Amino acid sequence: MKITPLPNQPMHDTPLALHLAWLKPLLIGAGVLLGTITTLALWFALAQPVKVMPRVRTMPAFLLTDQDGRPVGDAELRGRMVLLGFSYTRCGAGCAELNRRLQDVRAGLATAGLLGSQIAFATISLDPAHDTPDVLRAYAAQTGADLTSWAFLTGAPEEIKGLAGGELGIYYEKPAADGSMIHDQEVLLIDEKGILRARYTPKDLTMDRLNRDLGLLGQERNSSGVMRQVYEVSHLFLCYPD
Repeated sequence: MKITPLPNQPMHDTPLALHLAWLKPLLIGAGVLLGTITTLALWFALAQPVKVMPRVRTMPAFLLTDQDGRPVGDAELRGRMVLLGFSYTRCGAGCAELNRRLQDVRAGLATAGLLGSQIAFATISLDPAHDTPDVLRAYAAQTGADLTSWAFLTGAPEEIKGLAGGELGIYYEKPAADGSMIHDQEVLLIDEKGILRARYTPKDLTMDRLNRDLGLLGQERNSSGVMRQVYEVSHLFLCYPD
């Protein structure tokens, strides 16, 4: 029997072919989207159109004693920004530059109407064995510090060492026989949520620098919607001021 070949028939799409046909434009679109995101990320990292202050770390929990003998901890310092310094009452000439800078900044913040309402000062003694609350209160009076916006803190030596030396990286040695001490001179800027945002040496602590940093914090704090996400991306790409 002679078999007559069937004429060529059009090839119908198989389920796999249909699936691939549907998937192809999706893959192309995903590739375009990924390329766009990569390009934007590269541009953002290089151009850094929005600057943010770094979130260095959350302040560790602590409980110290102020110049009036009252307990003061990390919770009491929240709700407003704090310039946190580390010093001791017998520092004298060794801390003259730091003290001058602190007084200049304090005066500038008071003139701007920010002192007390938005930002306060706190100083932790690195010589707690000597700097009792009574000594700190006398020192505050001697320096003319306004205790409504400036707290002087002391505590057990091991507590201070664990907080300042261990957690916050402030190096200091035991006092010498004359009361002098080798120590780091730094002031930390803590935001109202208790997050460390900047570290200043005496040379860095100027009103120009502080105004810049406070301005950046204010812009981020007041952002919303899309801009809030932009600020989060800026943290991701380390868009920090020079």
